[in-house]
Amino acid sequence: MKKLIVFLSALVPLIAFAQEDYSDLFPTGKSTPEPVISNMYYSPNPVLTPQEEAGLKIANKWRSSNSTALKPMESQGGVVLFVFGASQPSVICAVMQVCDIELQKGEVINDLKAGDKVRWDINPSMAGNGADTTSHIIVKPLDVGLETSMLVTTNRRTYHITLRSHRDQYMARVAFTYPDDTGDQWASYRKRNQQRQPGGMDPQQAVDTSEYLGDLDFDYDVSGKASWRPSRVFNDGRKTIIQMPKAMAESEAPALVVMRGKNSFWPWGSKEEEVMVNYRFQPGTGRIIVDTVFDKAALVAGVGDNQDRVTIERVGK
Repeated sequence: MKKLIVFLSALVPLIAFAQEDYSDLFPTGKSTPEPVISNMYYSPNPVLTPQEEAGLKIANKWRSSNSTALKPMESQGGVVLFVFGASQPSVICAVMQVCDIELQKGEVINDLKAGDKVRWDINPSMAGNGADTTSHIIVKPLDVGLETSMLVTTNRRTYHITLRSHRDQYMARVAFTYPDDTGDQWASYRKRNQQRQPGGMDPQQAVDTSEYLGDLDFDYDVSGKASWRPSRVFNDGRKTIIQMPKAMAESEAPALVVMRGKNSFWPWGSKEEEVMVNYRFQPGTGRIIVDTVFDKAALVAGVGDNQDRVTIERVGK
C-alpha cells in the first residue's frame, strides 16, 4: 500500500507536466497567429512610472499610425513605395518567397538588427558599382503568422521596419521615397544660383515655362493651411502652374502627390490612389510647373503630426 502511494505521488508532477503547453519547445510545423510565451521564461513585468507610461504612449502611437498614415504607392516594376518617415512601414513576406527591400542609391548599410533572428532569414545584398551601388535587404520568413521588428542603420538615415509573414501573400519589392531629400535639393539649388548671380537666377539656367495666355483655366479650389499655401493655380491645357508665395523660399519644399482613381483594396471602401509626381520650380517667379493637367492633387511637407498638407482641386471635375 505504501509503495502504491509513493508511486501515485511521483505520477502527479508528470501529469501536470503533460498538461503544460510546450509547443514552443517542440514545434509541430503548425503555425499560430501569436506565439505562446510561458511565464516560466520571464519575470513579471515591472511597475511603470508616469514618465515611462508617457513614453510608451508615444511609441505605441507611432507603431499604430499605419491606419492613418500615407498609403504606400506603386512604382515601376511592381515596387511598393513607402514614404520614409511618414510611419513605420509594415512589410508582408511569405514562406518560400523572397522579399527585396531596396534602399536609396549610394546608401550603405552600417548595421542591421532584427527582433527574431531565428525564424527570419535576413541578409544584405548589393547591386551595381561605384556611385550607382544600391543596397538591398533580402528577407525570408521560416513560418507563417510571425511578426518582428527590424532596425537598419545606414550612412544616411535609420529605418524602423515591421516584418510580418503570410502563407502566400507577400511584397516582392519594397523601396522608399524621401521627402526630406527634396527640400535639401531645393536648398542646394537655390544656394548655387545665389552664388552664381547674387539677387537673381542665371539666365542660362532659367526653365522655359511659357504658356499660351489666351487659353488659361483658373478654376481651382485650394484648401489647407501652410505658410507656403499657393496663391493661385491654373493650367494651359498641357501643364499646371502653381503660384507659390515668397514664404516658400524660407521653408521646406513640399512634395506633390496626384490623386488618380480609386483603390478597391482599401479596407473601409474605395480610396483615391496618391501618386508622387515630379515638378519644376521657376526661380524668380515662384512658380511650380507640373507637366500634366490633374483634377486633384496635394502639396505635402513634413511627417506625422507636424505634416502640412494643402489640397488643390479642379472645380467641376
